[in-house]
Amino acid sequence: MSRFVPVSTPARLAATSLALLAVGCSSVDLGPRYDPPPVRAPQPLPPAPAPLPPIATPQPIPPAQPVPQPLPPIGTPAPLPPPPLQTPVDPTASPNPQAHLVTLTTRLDGASVMPPARSNATGQLDALYDSNTRLLRWKTSWSALSGPITAVQFHGPAEYGQTGPVTMVWPAPFGPTYEGRATLTPQQAVDLLDGRWYVNVFTAPYPSGELRGQLRVVH
Repeated sequence: MSRFVPVSTPARLAATSLALLAVGCSSVDLGPRYDPPPVRAPQPLPPAPAPLPPIATPQPIPPAQPVPQPLPPIGTPAPLPPPPLQTPVDPTASPNPQAHLVTLTTRLDGASVMPPARSNATGQLDALYDSNTRLLRWKTSWSALSGPITAVQFHGPAEYGQTGPVTMVWPAPFGPTYEGRATLTPQQAVDLLDGRWYVNVFTAPYPSGELRGQLRVVH
């Protein structure tokens, strides 16, 4: 008595597929003109790329070492920088080309006369003295005099409020202004620059002087 062995469903499906494939292949007529395409052989694989060079690992840069500087010995002062160059000074050169010129001035009024004159007249004198040549030049103006001028004189040496001898008489004529010049003696120049000269203006109503002014240096 034969024994039935059950066949699994997947096995039966595989057997059925093989049978159908065999039947289909036997029914295909290739014919004498059938020229199947050539079989392409597999191409060899390209060579593997060369390995990359190893990446350099950055190395830490050692810190810069300070260069030691020699120190000066203890107690030795540091050297001073050289002094700046100075232009030699010429002792004969004058720092101011007009240093030899001296300016003087005075205001004329009756109150300065000795004794004082009761006059409303006024005047002004400005002078320039050259110490190189001892030349004195001056310019004077006056107004409101009580009468015509009879004389004008320089006096000295004398301080303010004092009287002194006549040192120079101005030549006439006299108008509302007057300009003059004269070369002084060395002593006269000393007295003038010391402020011991004064000018006196005389008129007929004031024979002792109607105007007076003490010269003083202003520059």
